[in-house]
Amino acid sequence: MLSAFLSACAEKPSTETATSINYADTTYWYAFGESDKAADVFYVYPTVSTISYADNGSSWFADITLREVREEANGNQRFNKILYDDYNFYAPYYRQMIFESYSQNDSILRENTAIAANDVKAAFQYYMAHGNGGRPFFLVGHSQGSQMLIELLKSGMTEEQRKLMVAAYCIGYHVSADELAQYSEQLCPAQDSIETGKLLIFNSVTDTTAIGMVSRGDVVGVNPTTWTMAMDTVPAEYQLGMAKYNEARDCVLIVPCPTKTYLYKHNTICPDLDPEMVFISAYQDMFPKGNLHFADSWLFAGNVKQNMACRLRHFKK
Repeated sequence: MLSAFLSACAEKPSTETATSINYADTTYWYAFGESDKAADVFYVYPTVSTISYADNGSSWFADITLREVREEANGNQRFNKILYDDYNFYAPYYRQMIFESYSQNDSILRENTAIAANDVKAAFQYYMAHGNGGRPFFLVGHSQGSQMLIELLKSGMTEEQRKLMVAAYCIGYHVSADELAQYSEQLCPAQDSIETGKLLIFNSVTDTTAIGMVSRGDVVGVNPTTWTMAMDTVPAEYQLGMAKYNEARDCVLIVPCPTKTYLYKHNTICPDLDPEMVFISAYQDMFPKGNLHFADSWLFAGNVKQNMACRLRHFKK
């Protein structure tokens, strides 16, 4: 997954931003799931390109009309398709912001957030019209993918569609106090392990000094070992394992990763894990040593999968 994050696209994208993506074209879907399972996952991938396309004032977004750009997302998409194989898997490509966008001025950031968010909203509406078929669904994302799902929750879903949502796992991002106040009905955080139709966010670090820009100021983050905002220290056995790709068997396994946890400023502190676990010195200003942002989507996979099954059972009741 780190290799997917660090890989670079081979071509410079177009500067055209006015046109919309036609999600009736299968080119723009990594997976448009079969409907043989009881529930769906609508998945949005994180930032997968760090190279600048912005030389001489050109684009700050990834041009998914280019095959090479779409392929940058495939490693992450495939891993998650295998991980969530209990569900029908729907995963669009979208014109995500390149990594450098996050360090630009507010005007560039707003413009490119809108491009990416509108793509995800359009893909979601196509999925609801042509794929969902009235089944319950989960929203699942990581990092920028979670950011775009939060935008979808704010303004991209109808009330009827929302009634089918089991839960939104927006891993590795944040909701601010201002956002929560403005969108109190749309961004309704879960308070326990069984509520349905709610938002779930978590970010993990090895110590309190490693909280980075992505999760600083979050007001809704939970501890994924308990799915609550309680600040008690939770024993290591509550961590149900991380996801790891097994090349020999071409599968994703849940393997032990014991660590006690506790919540601090809505970040999950994992003091027993190695702070070097996913540290990349080139990004230490955003993700200091001990920040586990690059691991969040798979670090608590055992807990996420168990909790999805639990919430789906309660949804069906």
